[in-house]
Amino acid sequence: MLDKMREGSQGVAAKVVLSVIILSFALAGVSGYLGSSSQSAAVLVNDQEISRASVEQAYKNERSRLQEQYGEQFDVLASNPNFAQQVRAQATQTLISESLIGQAISEMGLRIGDEQVKNKIRNMTEFQVEGKFNNDKYLSLLRRATYTPVQFSASVKQDLARSQLLKMLVGSEFVVPQEVNLAAQLQMQKRVAKILTVNATAFENNSEVSADEIQAYYDNNSQLFQYPEQVSVDYVLLDASQLTLQTPLSDADIETYYDTHQSDYQRVERRKVAHILVKGDDSIAQQKALDILDQLEKGADFAKLATEKSEDAYSAKNKGELDWFERGVMDPAFNDAAFTLTKEASLSGLVKSTFGYHIIKLLDIQAAKTLPLADVKIQVKKALHEEKSKELYYDLQQRLSEVAFESPDNLDEAAGVVSGEVQHTELFSADQAPELLTEKAILSTVFDSNFREEGMNSEVIELSENKAIVVRINDFKAASTQPLSEVSDVIAAQLSAEKSRSAAQAFVEAITAKLNAQESVAAELAEKNIEFSKDLTFERYNHDYDYQVVQKVFKLAKPTADQVSRDWAATSTGDYVVIELSKVIDSDPSVNLKVKDQISNMLNRSTAEATYQALVAQLMANADIKYLVAN
Repeated sequence: MLDKMREGSQGVAAKVVLSVIILSFALAGVSGYLGSSSQSAAVLVNDQEISRASVEQAYKNERSRLQEQYGEQFDVLASNPNFAQQVRAQATQTLISESLIGQAISEMGLRIGDEQVKNKIRNMTEFQVEGKFNNDKYLSLLRRATYTPVQFSASVKQDLARSQLLKMLVGSEFVVPQEVNLAAQLQMQKRVAKILTVNATAFENNSEVSADEIQAYYDNNSQLFQYPEQVSVDYVLLDASQLTLQTPLSDADIETYYDTHQSDYQRVERRKVAHILVKGDDSIAQQKALDILDQLEKGADFAKLATEKSEDAYSAKNKGELDWFERGVMDPAFNDAAFTLTKEASLSGLVKSTFGYHIIKLLDIQAAKTLPLADVKIQVKKALHEEKSKELYYDLQQRLSEVAFESPDNLDEAAGVVSGEVQHTELFSADQAPELLTEKAILSTVFDSNFREEGMNSEVIELSENKAIVVRINDFKAASTQPLSEVSDVIAAQLSAEKSRSAAQAFVEAITAKLNAQESVAAELAEKNIEFSKDLTFERYNHDYDYQVVQKVFKLAKPTADQVSRDWAATSTGDYVVIELSKVIDSDPSVNLKVKDQISNMLNRSTAEATYQALVAQLMANADIKYLVAN
């Protein structure tokens, strides 16, 4: 969550480089930066401790990220015996880098004031409701992320200090015009080529895949055919919508709430007007409206003229009268004119809007006022009920957290706190979890081996602002290999497709070789009923053609006069193409300032990122790093 809170939080030049830091920060968690010396240390970085808990949390978060990124293939990735060690080592190195950056900031004397931190938090859109900072939402999101306000403020201060450092780094970066021109010229370059497309399906192998081939593939790739690990869990759910207040709301409670929230029950000024509309914006429409206004100023009856002359058919039937409206509802010009009128000067001049020319007459005004309790009692009671329910929810959430911790080997007492029952699930995998349990925080918890081995209740996990849950493992089924009988047909189809692709590749290689040798391939193409396309013009970032084909087109050498550059490529769909490049079209980058600006920004960002990475490498080289536990 924390990385999302910070999206877009820094200056333009720093954003790209800072994203590297923010990602690491999100993986490590606040505790990684505020690790207490009371925790056993895993690493000493220039005598600054990184706790084992910080490393473990960073490992868990990175493992969850990889699981989300790779989906069904994650089990294959995790089946590697070195997987856990590699992920934990990477997480440790990330924490070390962050520790060194933090130390560099301190040595440079970069400081951030408390008011800067407050302003930063207030302006974070994640904590805003209708564009304004909302403290309830702020505290709720922090609880869901398991951060205290003090911890989060400290993390924001860290980020702002890092931003200062990055601005110092990237502020001096530059690229010379020649670099920009060359890069822009390459990006704007176009190429003309013919394409021969060879579908692998045209080479389907008629011979059956043998049982020995299927067995061999299964034996060598058994990690691809895995039942995912499964868990069954018990849980207790706290749902604010299901809470019933223990005491009813009294009239005194309602009156007190109303008295302290009267600003929420205001009726703004409203006006009732009549109008005459002449549609159009030309001189004829304007003159017609002026003639009507002249009649009104000489004493003509407004209602009669509105009925006869107004081209707003709906209001004309009602003597030109409109419904009551508030400021800002009507067309801006109409709105301004209507709210300028007074009872003494109730007739406007001509008012031009997007609809035409209006003449407006003020009929009545309802001044702004606080609505009496009798008129809003239902709304007040509802708001008070929501507030009381929220208070009860937070009280129960706190109590649930305490009981789940105090009695970690069962959920019975926790269920009693919420006056509910312990719920149970059948065995499920991460990608087939019950809807209630699909939250990332829950899945990363219940599929974590350490949590499973501890056999205790989880902490309270917030699902939303009004739902929280405590879970524990009831049963576990390890990942296992599917029997060959279940996957033999899949393997056979895959091996058959591979044979087809191999035959298609051999075909395009032979065609390319014969063409390069100036030999005819007419017979081969006629047999497969295929032919080269007409000349196609490719741009470097053209999405009309297969990405792999475009990449190959722009890797081919520039052809000499009356010649072509030729090669073959595999497409992203598993087919093959032969490419004949005949022409390279260079563009003048000086005519496209927008492209040059984009290229310049890209090169600046790339240089800045390289500078940051060089700083990290230098700090690592000069640091005294001691590993107290194996990573």
